[in-house]
Amino acid sequence: MLRAEDYEQGRYEEKKEITVQERNLWETVPAQDENYQSFIVRYNQNVEGTVQYESDRTFQIIDDMFGVTYVPASQVPEPLISSFSYFSVPKCYTYMDQGSLGASGVTRLHEHPYLKLKGSGTLIAVIDSGIDYRHPAFRNGDRTKIVSIWDQNIPGGLSKEAPFGRVYNREEIDRALSEENPLEIVPSIDESGHGTMLAGAAAGNGIPEEGFSGAAPQAELVIVKLKPAKQYLRELYLLPPEKDIFQEDDIMLGISFAVKIAFQLKKPLAICIGLGTSQGSHRGEAPLSQYISSVANFSQNAVAVSAGNEGFARRHYMGRMGENKQSETVELQVGPRESDLGFSMEFWGEAPNFYNVVIQSPTGEKLPVSAALKRETQELSFVFVETRVLVNYIPIERRSGNTLIFFRFLHPAQGIWKLEIEGRRGSIDRFHIWLPVRGMISDGTFFLEASPEYTITSPGDSPDGMTVTAYQHRDNSLYIHASRGYNTDNLIKPDFAAPGVDIKTPLAEPLGGYGNASGTSLAAAQTAGIAALLFEWSVIRGNEPFFSGTSVKNYLKRGAVREENIQYPNKEWGYGRIDLYHTFELLT
Repeated sequence: MLRAEDYEQGRYEEKKEITVQERNLWETVPAQDENYQSFIVRYNQNVEGTVQYESDRTFQIIDDMFGVTYVPASQVPEPLISSFSYFSVPKCYTYMDQGSLGASGVTRLHEHPYLKLKGSGTLIAVIDSGIDYRHPAFRNGDRTKIVSIWDQNIPGGLSKEAPFGRVYNREEIDRALSEENPLEIVPSIDESGHGTMLAGAAAGNGIPEEGFSGAAPQAELVIVKLKPAKQYLRELYLLPPEKDIFQEDDIMLGISFAVKIAFQLKKPLAICIGLGTSQGSHRGEAPLSQYISSVANFSQNAVAVSAGNEGFARRHYMGRMGENKQSETVELQVGPRESDLGFSMEFWGEAPNFYNVVIQSPTGEKLPVSAALKRETQELSFVFVETRVLVNYIPIERRSGNTLIFFRFLHPAQGIWKLEIEGRRGSIDRFHIWLPVRGMISDGTFFLEASPEYTITSPGDSPDGMTVTAYQHRDNSLYIHASRGYNTDNLIKPDFAAPGVDIKTPLAEPLGGYGNASGTSLAAAQTAGIAALLFEWSVIRGNEPFFSGTSVKNYLKRGAVREENIQYPNKEWGYGRIDLYHTFELLT
């Protein structure tokens, strides 16, 4: 077995038996290597008893529950999706977007003669596409407000700061800002501009001449630029190659990085997650959702998560089996883009029912899905259309106990496909089918009779994270694309609403300047900034030193604005519209 000392300077030339390929294999970081696959594991649940684990190049500890193991692709057995592996295979996430601060009561607190809350002494972490650190919203001359940037995409091995990629600290960023070409020193950029927008909405400097300010303009920033999802995951889930898509384990490692930075600096931390996926059971059981709940329960940590923009995207179907109804037909329109690229889809049927499924093509040809091939991938090949459907039928998914059927349509014919669903028991149970979220599938593929309910994206289904929907602050109307609750365990989600329509945000180069954007991820960013203001009042000023993310959520619930003619909590607004000023009014 190769050892680290085999590659000490001067020794490589002496060991002639070690090939160049072996040396490259050692130097390549598995997390960034397409020849390795990632699995999220609960490493502390060991049947052999207590084991001392340490992070290395093939295993990374996230917290005391979760870790990521990297396995050579050649050693991964088929099928990748099974009852045992579904939970561990990283899911894929993308952006939840397409004069707002006054509506949240933030501006009045910035200007209040006694409170003057602006986030001083706090940290806000944005786990997203990176940041344009050169933008005036994040600098004062040659001084940055960014504590650290972890760029997961820049090649780099395990270091004391991060398991892979490259970390740039405040001193390096300041030095870059003082140079004519900053990117020669800190070459981290935000290609999509999404992370820059979120960081600006949460903690951008107040710039009066632009009429702009982040929710917590004196908070400092921790930035994680996520690397793109690996090709094997894109192929597994049949995701478009040109889209910005990120994988679950990298997001979890990004959160862990931010938590460690906050611990080292002894500062309270608000985390913004503006990403989402429709994969999973929507019960808050995915590793990322569970990890967010764990982080939010710690003192001086809060996590704001976007609710998603899937409300009227027509990518969710809900059916119900009953005593007098044991079958249902689902109609699915497949558009031209998916006819070329294919797509994946997940069926989740509630226990204790079991489900039979027959797939009908647009030409009327029917093929049944076998419920007997539990650990094998079924291939359904249609004769009259050049379509194959790969199916993994999991009668009892290990985490939820529900039935999972994972579909992959390869070159599906355009037109209306039908799924004939039949329950095998007389119980009253629901089933759900989710297509991928916007950005992972075109608008030309949708259910003809879709349901806007239960469209909160993961990790917005996390029980203890703050799930935030968006509204138009000018007329107090709900954002038209906002996802609706609850989660499938009927846990109240979203928790509340924040402004998220036509929000003024900083724009990354090459655009630069400022522009308007909409989406629930911007509402989550503002909420992260609002959490920082609460941390300034509670922790920094000593009013509530052990304030946690759960505390922040409960305070914001209590102060939320509710209309008299609407019953709360509800599936659209949660507990109402955030009003931090009203929260402080109630405290006094």
